Amino acid sequence: MGSRVWSGPAITITGIDVPSVENAVNAVSPVARAKINLRVHPEQDAVEAQAALIRHLEGVRPFGVGLEIEPGETGNGFAAGTTGPAYEAARAAMTTAWGSAPADAASGGSIPLVMALHEAVPEAEILLLGTTDGYSNIHAPNERVLLDELEKAVVAEAELFRQFGAQGAGAP
Repeated sequence: MGSRVWSGPAITITGIDVPSVENAVNAVSPVARAKINLRVHPEQDAVEAQAALIRHLEGVRPFGVGLEIEPGETGNGFAAGTTGPAYEAARAAMTTAWGSAPADAASGGSIPLVMALHEAVPEAEILLLGTTDGYSNIHAPNERVLLDELEKAVVAEAELFRQFGAQGAGAP
C-alpha cells in the first residue's frame, strides 16, 4: 500500500469526520466529512486531475446522497532527471556515509516548492535529502529520527558538497 501511495498517482483520505467509535450507533450517519489528497503523475495536469476526481465523485453518489465539494489548492508533480553530476556526487556521498550504494526512490515530486524551483531554474538538478526510515512517521505528531541516521545524513551532506565541489560542477 505505501509504495502505491508514494510512487505514483494516488487518492488518499487524509482526514475524516464521522461519529467516533465511542458514539457509534447502528444507523446510517446523516453527515460525514472527509479530506482527500490527490497525488498526480508528473506529466498530468493537477487542475485537470482534480476536476476529473470531482466529476467522478459527483457521478457515483449512491441513493442520491448529498455531496458538497470544496476544491483545494493544486500543484503539479515533478520528475527529476537523475543522471547529472549532482546526483553522481550524491550517490558517492551516500555510499561513503552508509557504507553501501544507495537505491533510488521517487518521492517528493508533489511538493509544490520543487516545481517552483524547477520553473525558476530549469537547468538545476534538484535533490531532496531527508533522514527517514519505515517508522519515521513523517509529518505526524510522533515523528522521529534515529540519531544514527541523522549522523549519517550529516556526513552524506558534507561529503556531497565535497564531491560536487571536486567535480567543479556549477562553476561559472
